[in-house]
Order: sequence, then C-alpha cells, then structure tokens
Amino acid sequence: MKPGLRFALLLPVTALAGCAVNNPGSTTSSIQSGQPTNWEVQWTNSFPPLAIAATGELQINSSQATGTFTSIALPCIPSATENFTGTIDASGNLTLDARFITLQLLDVASGNTVLSGTLTGGGYLCQAGMSGPIIATEIAPLNGTYTGTLTASTESDSGQATLSVTQSTTPNADGSFSLGGTLTFPPSSGLGTYPLSGTISGEGITVYDPTPGIVPVVSLTASTNPAATQITVSDLAFAVTASDIVTFTGTLTSQ
Repeated sequence: MKPGLRFALLLPVTALAGCAVNNPGSTTSSIQSGQPTNWEVQWTNSFPPLAIAATGELQINSSQATGTFTSIALPCIPSATENFTGTIDASGNLTLDARFITLQLLDVASGNTVLSGTLTGGGYLCQAGMSGPIIATEIAPLNGTYTGTLTASTESDSGQATLSVTQSTTPNADGSFSLGGTLTFPPSSGLGTYPLSGTISGEGITVYDPTPGIVPVVSLTASTNPAATQITVSDLAFAVTASDIVTFTGTLTSQ
C-alpha cells in the first residue's frame, strides 16, 4: 500500500468523551495569527458518532496555509502523518492538499473555532469510500494551573490534586504539541509532586514522569475541552512498583 494512501482510511472506531464538536464555535480562532494551532478533526457521518478522524496543527499566513495531521491507528492500517499545503479562496474557504488527500474547511475567514468541511481521498477503494463531511475544532493552548478532586483506586488516597502545565508554541513532526509541568497528588496520598512531560494532540493528553526507570513513576492519560479550561483525567497512575499501582480519575479545572 502506498504510504500516502493511509491517511484517509479513517474508520470510525473511536470517539472521545466531551467531543470537540460540542463547542458552539462562537469564540474567535487564532488560526490566522500566523502561529501553529492545535486541531481535532471528526467525522459527522460515522458510527460511533463523531469518531476522531485525525489530529494535528494548522498554520495560516495571509491566504497561505500549511498543516500536519496524523490519522487514528486502525486494525487494517497504521496511523499515518501527512503534511498539507493550501490556500484560502475569495470566499474564505481553505483547501489543503496532501498526497492523494484533500481537506477542505469552510468559512475559515470567519474566525470561528469550529469549522465544517470535507475530507476527500482517492486512488484506493477503501480510502475513497471513507471520504465525507467533517467537523474541525481548534483546541486552545493548554497553559496554567488546574486543580480538582481525584478519586483513587485506594479510597484513602483520594483528594485535591494540582497540575501545572505549559504547552510549546512549536509543533512536533506529527502535528502534536509538547507539554511540560508538574503534578501534585492529593496530600492524603503522601505521593508528593512530580515533573511531567508529554504531548497534546487535539483534545488528547499523554504525559509521564521523565525520570529514568523500568516503568514511569507517574503517567497521565486525559483530555481537555476546546477552550482548555478543564482536564478530564481518565487514567492517572502512580507506580510504586511494576505491580503496585495506584490509579486516579476525575476532573481538574483551570484556576
């Protein structure tokens, strides 16, 4: 299979809680600031509804645009990263082209953070069959301090936690953005504070304790909302040993 044909085989096999499309799109996008911005692309005619098609970064300078998007990995095809280039036409619509793929976003000139459009593929039967309408949502930079109550797998370890995080302004080669910061566990847990590093791609957050070791002392899988005012923790793990792990779930809110 040609590498360029992989991207558009974006079968609707997963959808994240709090999907970006729920954002009303009334806020002003920074898409035309000349700086890379973080986006999530979802199918609108898929099953399950609003499955994540791809995540990545988009940058516009005047009427010229570039982007890098990575598709979701699927059983029949691996994830693939594609570089896009394109222009905004006189009607304010953006057309981005990669190998065998076209991504069109409508009314980009409006400055909305939620844009409708289409993804079109060709040259490969399964790829072309998955072409269709999409919604693209800009995810605000994840910066600041987030606090909230986390529930632990060991009840006595539950309590208020604090995550301080900073997002890089420069995207990575796959269209994600690097994150750095610190996490303070609930005081009752006695687990303390740890440095974290990782990435955000679309709404998805993956960070870990970069301290060398057999397993990360701390790992966090979470998602944010489009305004980046809340972090939903789906799996925060503290590994005392490889077999002794305390896990936390809950919600952290921007302060």
